[in-house]
Amino acid sequence: METRLGSNAGHRPHAGGPVEDDGRIVLIRPQVMDNVGHVLGNLFQRIYHIAERTKETDAMRAADLESSTRRLEAFLQLVMDYVSPPSLSFQYVSAADILQSLARQISDVVVAAVKVSTPAALEERLLVDAGRLARAFALLAAQFQQRTIRDETVELTGWVRPAEPSLLLTVLASPRALPPRSAEAEMQWSVAERLLEMHGGTLQCRPTKSGEVSWEIALPLQA
Repeated sequence: METRLGSNAGHRPHAGGPVEDDGRIVLIRPQVMDNVGHVLGNLFQRIYHIAERTKETDAMRAADLESSTRRLEAFLQLVMDYVSPPSLSFQYVSAADILQSLARQISDVVVAAVKVSTPAALEERLLVDAGRLARAFALLAAQFQQRTIRDETVELTGWVRPAEPSLLLTVLASPRALPPRSAEAEMQWSVAERLLEMHGGTLQCRPTKSGEVSWEIALPLQA
């Protein structure tokens, strides 16, 4: 099956202004992407082998080579996920479990306290790919890059918007908790946004009147 992708107009307001959408459509053939993945996999395997052999003569340089290679590999995986999104395998998951999944991903990264609150019990359920959704949350959590301050708090709130109907998740944090703008962080955000869109959801970021940064995730509920 061929995939047609339009350019993405999504952006993070605090990351430097909107991204213009020129309306172009790119045709993606899965077999081509599979071949790209195979070639890259072989190349990375060779580089890791070279790094391992380099340890015998220069352990510091070998460690630097391996670290840089892993970072490059992770970035290229983001590019692959963005250009050729993975297929989803849906199952019913409770709204409460989805909120806790996001909380766990953030707690695994930040040193600050993560405060979770729900105005009302989350008894509703959603049809999602739990694994892909967790990856989207992990990519959002990676935005913190362990830069939070210990005496700060990351606030996470979940509630249901009946009119849509949808589950709303908000993350509120100080700008000091987020890293400077980088291509890597932008790519992580874009892939997370795409994975959420594949679930019929949305991802938005906006500053608050108090100067904090607010992320809002909306995911559709199932009857």
